[in-house]
Amino acid sequence: MAYTIEQYLKGKVDYDIPESALMAILADRGIAAGAEYASLTEMQKDLSLADLYTWLASSSVSSTGEYESDAGWQRQRSVKNVFDRGYFKALAKALYEKWGLATQDVGTIIMKPIY
Repeated sequence: MAYTIEQYLKGKVDYDIPESALMAILADRGIAAGAEYASLTEMQKDLSLADLYTWLASSSVSSTGEYESDAGWQRQRSVKNVFDRGYFKALAKALYEKWGLATQDVGTIIMKPIY
């Protein structure tokens, strides 16, 4: 069984990533779903990972959980918060800059006294 790019991306972060987000990231980078990790270039791997970090940095901060049970069978699934967005932005920025892609800090607030 081949190690896929989706497995790689999911393995790099400890968050539940929706399949739709992974497919969008891969489509943006021109990577086919189920592509074998070893067949991709270092640039494709790095930029798809940077895109995932960017997605995490801009994703919802709400937390939910799911609990199912039926006839003695149980499953509990938690969805984690992304609380340190700056960390993911910094990781993404480093990967984009590695490949010469311009990055722009968005959402920086500068506090100045008004009186």
